[in-house]
Amino acid sequence: MHSTIVDGPKLRAELIEEFCNLARVDSEPYEEADLAEVIERSLLELGFEVERDNAGERIGGNSGNLIAKLPGNRCSDAKSILLCAHLDRVPPGKGVKPRLDGDRIYSSGDTVLGADDVAGLVAILAGMRMARKAQSTLPPLEVAITVCEEKGLQGSRHLDYSKLQSKMGFVFDAARPVGVVIAGAPTHIKFDVDIIGRAAHAGINPQDGVSAVRTAGAALTRVPFGWVDENTTANIGMIRGGEAMNIVCERVHLVGEVRSHDDAVAERVLGQFKECFAEEAANSGARAEFEASTLYRSYRVDEKSDTVQLLGRALHAIGRSMTLELSNGGTDANQFNAHGIESVGLGIGFEQAHSTRESIAVDELVAAASLACCLILRD
Repeated sequence: MHSTIVDGPKLRAELIEEFCNLARVDSEPYEEADLAEVIERSLLELGFEVERDNAGERIGGNSGNLIAKLPGNRCSDAKSILLCAHLDRVPPGKGVKPRLDGDRIYSSGDTVLGADDVAGLVAILAGMRMARKAQSTLPPLEVAITVCEEKGLQGSRHLDYSKLQSKMGFVFDAARPVGVVIAGAPTHIKFDVDIIGRAAHAGINPQDGVSAVRTAGAALTRVPFGWVDENTTANIGMIRGGEAMNIVCERVHLVGEVRSHDDAVAERVLGQFKECFAEEAANSGARAEFEASTLYRSYRVDEKSDTVQLLGRALHAIGRSMTLELSNGGTDANQFNAHGIESVGLGIGFEQAHSTRESIAVDELVAAASLACCLILRD
């Protein structure tokens, strides 16, 4: 471990204070502007040049992504790396009241804690402060602080990649202990299905109707659900339709997803959904409309890559072993890899994400900040 990284009471107190201060700032998807201003001020104080792109305008939010760089005259001639965390948190994420209980931070129980991804923001900011104390001239560094990650990675999808030079990236955003590296994540495809039947009075002339509910139900008995294979899942999570109990239902809308680490398998499973709904609509005299969009593509980073090797050295420097894993959830690393920035997701220690039971151990917060410092210093 670098001599400037000391897991002492002062560092722990500073990390707890910064974490709690950031968690108290409301920052649900599309409403990240207040937290973006706080993070921008912190980056400027650390000597970064900071700008916002127009992603917010493109997705209907009130803030763009923050893109920060260390000025060239303050850097060595090493290759640049990219660090990333996201600003938004899932609902209920307003009015967060973090509380320290022993060595762990919790919410008050009626909101999420927002450690996903306040912990990532704290790790990057604190890691940079520690690196500054270690040496005045640092290797080149870029930081991307994204919006709307929790809404299908919209911020990083619309990031202005022309402003980034890095070819390797580290995304501080995984609900795993520090040391776990997300070396691969799936393709994620969202689909919408509309079944259009024909309305009729359910008690007088039901024979004149075509039930969209019955048609959709027949298709649902045929489509794949849950684990399709060891690398692929499928789900329909939303169904809406009907106007009244005495009307043969004319229209049903369904929303589903397919995730797979194999793009070809993802497309094949998506085709099964489309085929089943089309066939059952034809059988009943209804009509099926099917639309699909790819939210992000899969990636897999080799354990022998420069990115993973640098990460392994940094983890060794803080006394953590490295474990490579695949995740079936996406992060901004999916988008970065699609744009030629070889990137991995990093476990930063939060647990029970996306629930009011979310928490993080202070030890993990210290380890995440120390890891960021060592990556910045290229230890």
